[in-house]
Amino acid sequence: MTPAISVSQLSKTYKLYPGPRALFTELIFGKPSHHPLRALQNVDFQVAKGEAFGVVGNNGAGKSTLLKIITGTAFPTSGKAEVNGTVSALLELGAGFHPEFTGRENIYFNGAVMGLSRAQVEDHEKEIVEFSELGSFIDEPVKTYSSGMYLRLGFSVATGFDSSILIIDEALAVGDQRFQKKCTDRIADFRNAGKTILFCSHNLHQVKALCDRAIWLQKGEVKSLGEAGQVVDEYNSWAREPVSEEHEPAPLADSEICWIDSVRLLDEEGVQRRRFQSDEGFHLEVEASFSESFEGSPGVGVSLVRSDGVIVYTTSTIMAATQLTPLEGNRYTATIAFDSGQLLAGSYYFTVMATDDRHLQAYSIQEKAEPFTITDKSQEIGIIRLRHRWL
Repeated sequence: MTPAISVSQLSKTYKLYPGPRALFTELIFGKPSHHPLRALQNVDFQVAKGEAFGVVGNNGAGKSTLLKIITGTAFPTSGKAEVNGTVSALLELGAGFHPEFTGRENIYFNGAVMGLSRAQVEDHEKEIVEFSELGSFIDEPVKTYSSGMYLRLGFSVATGFDSSILIIDEALAVGDQRFQKKCTDRIADFRNAGKTILFCSHNLHQVKALCDRAIWLQKGEVKSLGEAGQVVDEYNSWAREPVSEEHEPAPLADSEICWIDSVRLLDEEGVQRRRFQSDEGFHLEVEASFSESFEGSPGVGVSLVRSDGVIVYTTSTIMAATQLTPLEGNRYTATIAFDSGQLLAGSYYFTVMATDDRHLQAYSIQEKAEPFTITDKSQEIGIIRLRHRWL
């Protein structure tokens, strides 16, 4: 089946000039006077007909450039973007509106740009005006509109015609909450009608809830492409500056009486891993050595920490009145099992310590040991899933 949107090896490089004289010099003498800014590099993906597809990434990642090329308002340096169907787009506020025209005149102006006849626009005019809730302002020049009024008119026009593909950039960030809710309901109706949606937003909850798949752009390149929830979780984890999985933990302070020998994160089958679904349990295995001069019962403490430093939970064998399992010599091991379904999506790590028999003194500490990632298909938000019931 022919995809609604097909992007193949798409790249875009802008030429940045320090001033108009530099541009003139380059045109006349052929001497490059600009420096290139790569906005997109070899972007590949397809959007199936009837699919809701999200685009996420930080500012400057190339999201808006990508949408402009797909809608035909910008052109690629190389590669191509093909669209199969009629497109309605809401990109920058006011884009596609003539400031001297009234709101009503701009409805007809946008309809003509889309290739609709006057009769076809008239069929949708009343519904577009009613949805915008602009009242008498619909017959005022749009140059007098506030940003919220621009959103009302722009969204009403973008979704008011019977297009097969809807493309929306971050424009829904403005306007009052009631109208934003009205817009998201309209998008959901659009999706339920089996139409194609390309949705770019910093509201990751909306991307996760609305979209089937998503793409994460980072510095113009595809960082991740797949199921929307998974891509959003990966982007969220990156945005919190997760600890690198190649990170080698080291003790904060040397200790002559005890030390951490090894820390291993295992799945329930005993396989060492660093990526889990939220419905999977895992074990943390710690081995520590305590010298003959160590007094009292040896203990091991564990802190589960989110990648931005928020401590999720701390416990120890001393708190739980559990003895370590002796190995050869003065070496001991302890394994703590975490049940499935407790952690929500994100990046985490463990801080592990060898402690005294009262858990008052940590003699040897390893921070950022065993960084790992949890992915979750649910729409729940937070760090942990609390046991609860609805009454």
